[in-house]
Amino acid sequence: MTNSLPQFGSFIEMARKSTLLTAGIVIIGLAGSAYFFARDDITALLSPDSQSAAQSQKPASAAERGLPVIAEYASLMDEKTVVEAVGTGKSALGVLIYPAVSGEIDDILVRAGDRVSKGQVLVILDSDRERLARDLAALQVKDAQQLLARYEKARPLGAVAESEVDSARTALAEARIELDQAEVNLADRTILAPFDGIVGIPQVEAGDRVDSSTVIVTLDNIESILVDFEVAETRFDNVRVGQSVRVETWSLPGEVFTGVVESIGSRIDPESRTFAVRARVPNPNSRLLAGMSFAVYVDIEGKKYPSVPEISVLWGDEGTYVWRIDDENKVSRVPVRVVKRTNGRILLDGPISEGDLVVVEGVLRLRPGRTVSASVRGDAPVQGAGGVAARDGVGEGS
Repeated sequence: MTNSLPQFGSFIEMARKSTLLTAGIVIIGLAGSAYFFARDDITALLSPDSQSAAQSQKPASAAERGLPVIAEYASLMDEKTVVEAVGTGKSALGVLIYPAVSGEIDDILVRAGDRVSKGQVLVILDSDRERLARDLAALQVKDAQQLLARYEKARPLGAVAESEVDSARTALAEARIELDQAEVNLADRTILAPFDGIVGIPQVEAGDRVDSSTVIVTLDNIESILVDFEVAETRFDNVRVGQSVRVETWSLPGEVFTGVVESIGSRIDPESRTFAVRARVPNPNSRLLAGMSFAVYVDIEGKKYPSVPEISVLWGDEGTYVWRIDDENKVSRVPVRVVKRTNGRILLDGPISEGDLVVVEGVLRLRPGRTVSASVRGDAPVQGAGGVAARDGVGEGS
């Protein structure tokens, strides 16, 4: 019992020291925290000048800098409506060649696809009888000339009456007419190309009997193609002669050919409520053929409107609007009306002018009158140098 008392006292002494150590650690921690949170005030009390310098080195607040946004200048664009139609091509010059007379095919001098010149021989009919008739007429002309010459020599001598001389002159004239007719009959046996063009597939062969109703061959000049199509009556005042058109054919996918309106019909079809239009499309490489079907696009010009990127136009309870930046870098909410969307841009009708700076990105935290710091995308538009807005995939067909 006597030995246990000293041991108990030692234990109490150790516990007391541990408690004091813990309390000291807590006090040191509290003091460190207090200094951390109050160090600016302490520094200000110790050195006011240094505190002022520190504050002057702090960056400006977001309100002072201005809210960062991306902006772009509004530009003017022409509103353009594209009228779509389906048309049929035909050669600028194209004929079915018939023989002028009946007869038997003696020879065919061309093949399908041949390019021929005006006056070139295409087909020859048998012509033996016509050649003989021409030779006989030529002899009759010669005889009539000789008879008239003898009469004219004898008339001064009184051997031939004046009436006989006149009759000889008439006979010579008739003989010459007969010769001319024989020449025409012989020429009819040879079929010539009426203009430069490409020969189609001959419809006859040598030895065939033909008459004036038999198609011999086709001939087409396709240096340019005429495309006939119809446009809705509501566009009669918008289509003009000389207006540009674009055509595509399903035979050559992906290729676009340009032409002009050549003629416009003078009346409206009462059943379809459309009018006829013909366009001429140059075809220097002969890639387009008569009879092809075409998709036709006619561009109709409209008014000029300010245009902005599509993402800059917002929708609210009161309608559509954009954010415009003024000269003091403050934004205002401008109500607008959407005229047309095209190629990522929107044509607007409203109090927006060419060259106005419009917010494109960063619109979520904008409020009227707020200062912004704008990063301008693109250059300021040149006055009067507007673009063209076409209707994408929206057109009018017949």
